[in-house]
Amino acid sequence: MSRAAATALVVLLAAACTAGPNPPGARATIETVDLDNALGTDVTVLDLVPTPGGPPVALVSGAGRSWLVAPATGVVREIPAAEPGSRLVITHDDTPLVVGTALTRVGGEVLPLPLGGPPTAALIGDTLYVARDTRLAAVDAGTGEVRATATAPAPVTHLAEAPDGGLAVLVDHPNGVVLLWLTPDLRPDGDPVAVVPEQVSTPTDLEVTADGTVVVTAYVGRALDAGRLVTVVDGAVPTAVDLAGTDDTALDVAVDGRSAYVVLSAAYHPAELTAVDLVTGEVTGVAGLCGGAGAFGAVAADGDTLTVVGSCTGADPHTTAFLVG
Repeated sequence: MSRAAATALVVLLAAACTAGPNPPGARATIETVDLDNALGTDVTVLDLVPTPGGPPVALVSGAGRSWLVAPATGVVREIPAAEPGSRLVITHDDTPLVVGTALTRVGGEVLPLPLGGPPTAALIGDTLYVARDTRLAAVDAGTGEVRATATAPAPVTHLAEAPDGGLAVLVDHPNGVVLLWLTPDLRPDGDPVAVVPEQVSTPTDLEVTADGTVVVTAYVGRALDAGRLVTVVDGAVPTAVDLAGTDDTALDVAVDGRSAYVVLSAAYHPAELTAVDLVTGEVTGVAGLCGGAGAFGAVAADGDTLTVVGSCTGADPHTTAFLVG
């Protein structure tokens, strides 16, 4: 068993001012958590994921150590050091799994994985699904048994579970960003969808809502520092929203109701969490994260609160979790 320690994080309250009632989807920063100061070293956030019954949890590493951190509750658990590129998945019974070259059940055994290195994407239902480059595998999370394998037509960047139990798979195709559908045993299921047809685009995130709407974000290289948010419903693309003022290190997305929340951040543009109406494509709210620019790479939703991780540009930037409500 690894040693687990629950400690209070150093929480720095951030002022949140609004002028009049907020429009639907609008948010404001309510707290910030300086992760570098809280953990006593410069840290890197490897992953940030929602949990079935609680606030988002981050997989954090620094100085040869790793932790699971829930910024909204101030709880930290030290775990065995995770290798760079590792992913965090949380099972339906709240068991954390660190997925790297091997699968580590936190507080339990280490099981081999058939990918030869950390995955580019991972998720769990009753089965752990992992991808690295064009290879996909379905693995029994309890035993490590490989249940199915497949090869995608292009490198896999993101996986999401569909309401019917199948998989939505985002690939970085030479002809643009493409969405694939697979069955639980990794067989093709339906036609591919070209969600961003520009050849120079880069996929950045993927979510599937409870009603089956697919939400994709991508960096689009046709214009300087431009992103795009796309929805897919029944194989068609009803909404495509261009978002200026971001680079490809941001553009993670979290969905809450009919709003998608996207971090926009670039060298010349203020770092902002932007709300987009998934039906109309309208920007319905903006929450400033820094006084100026920043570097951001993860966002996760928990009911009325969103957790965003990144750092503000300055002489001494710190890795920070922003709680936005």
